[in-house]
Amino acid sequence: MAQRLVHHFAIQSRRGGPLGLVGADDFELSLRATSDAPVLPRGALAYCADFARERVLFTCHAAADLPAVVAAPFLFLEQLRLAGAVVSVPFERLGELDKRVTPSEPVLIFSAGRAGSTLLTKLLAAAGLPCASEPDMLTQMVCIPDDVQRGVTPGLDREMAGVCISALARVLGPGAFIKLRSQCNAKPLLLLGGAASGRVVFILRRARDWAISRHRSFAEPPNHVAMLLREAMDALDAVAATAVPLDIVWFETMVRDPLAALLACAPGARPDPARIAAVMAQDSQGGTMLARAAVGAGAVQPGFVAAFEAAWAGAQATARWGERTHGLLREMWREG
Repeated sequence: MAQRLVHHFAIQSRRGGPLGLVGADDFELSLRATSDAPVLPRGALAYCADFARERVLFTCHAAADLPAVVAAPFLFLEQLRLAGAVVSVPFERLGELDKRVTPSEPVLIFSAGRAGSTLLTKLLAAAGLPCASEPDMLTQMVCIPDDVQRGVTPGLDREMAGVCISALARVLGPGAFIKLRSQCNAKPLLLLGGAASGRVVFILRRARDWAISRHRSFAEPPNHVAMLLREAMDALDAVAATAVPLDIVWFETMVRDPLAALLACAPGARPDPARIAAVMAQDSQGGTMLARAAVGAGAVQPGFVAAFEAAWAGAQATARWGERTHGLLREMWREG
């Protein structure tokens, strides 16, 4: 059987966002050229898998645009906005592509959301460390619908996660910090399997404050917030049970002593205190729908905290976590 070709597309229009999962229909494309060589242009980043056509779409970016793309709070939205072209690689040729990209040793940043992950990436960037915030093809690999998953070759989702991470390594270097969306807590080991020899940073926040922030930001009910916390702790426990190096960073430490939080996950960093102070003086998600002013104005349903605590008691009842996870949970629920 003849190998399928790599397609190079011009972009006619863009219609994705604002915070939904990436998809092949986010772009309207017109075919510009085909090639038998699965070589990515410099500055190409994996955007999404197109399961209907069995291809991966890569957005192509001019060198002048790349700093803005990788510095954005939501990488995938800047990929959508600033892509100059799209390259489509057939699934069966990803193995060829992977041999042409840089081996990576990424640091994957997990959190339950509303825990300061965007702030941490800003602090890391201010210290001159390579970062990317929410490359959403990784989220897509975690959230493949069951009916689609049944038709996916076993291991292909892990391979595509590796391709996404490797493409980032071409742009950022092999030791990049990659902040993940909270949905990625559902399958942390899948993403670790695509990350060659990386490590993990997990951000935690005091449970009641975190729950209120989730509720204010997304109007999520108590039962749902409790299940998100259970999913996050399951992810933390699963990572802790592996040989992958795991560092914990606390939101409260970031707010009180950002330099200490930075050094907890990047011990060799030598940041300029003035740059760190500048980051702390700004809203890390300013200009987005999750800006501090918008979230802080969200209403808290009467009785939410009590209902969340009751839901959490049920959500954790069947957990079989290790001692490290239990110790961190005790700290999360500590008063004061």
